[in-house]
Amino acid sequence: KRRRVTRPTYDMLGDYLTALLVAVLGYIYPVYLCFKALEKHKRKPEALRGWCIYWVVIALYTVGAQIGDRFIFWLPMYCEAKVAFVTYLWHPRTQGALYIYETFVSPFLAKHEPDIDRHIDETRASVGDVVVRNSRGAVDFVRNKMTNLLMSVPQANGGGST
Repeated sequence: KRRRVTRPTYDMLGDYLTALLVAVLGYIYPVYLCFKALEKHKRKPEALRGWCIYWVVIALYTVGAQIGDRFIFWLPMYCEAKVAFVTYLWHPRTQGALYIYETFVSPFLAKHEPDIDRHIDETRASVGDVVVRNSRGAVDFVRNKMTNLLMSVPQANGGGST
């Protein structure tokens, strides 16, 4: 028999309520605010910079939370901290996303941009090679199957009875 390992719960909110609050406060409400900014500033793209920064930071948070949920879930108030953090990111008084972006994200990405671009280009090229190589094989496979299928269909005799 396998023993099921359960994690202790030290948080007051619980996993489901935390997930709901993070979804609403970290994604749904900011999506609506972003929509309003897009509609209000259709002719002023610079006015949307703050929302672009928010979505960059929230994407990094999401990746970090996926890892953190596996390893540091046991910390007291971890769930509450996640909810507070996503609120801190977009709240007008804190502008946490702007601070994190300008202090950490932008300097890191600017420093490593050439290497990141090179890796992306190399990955695109190698993925493209794999797709081309496998698509040729897939086309050949389908062609052979269709040929075999058509060969197995009985031919109609057009000449009538003999």
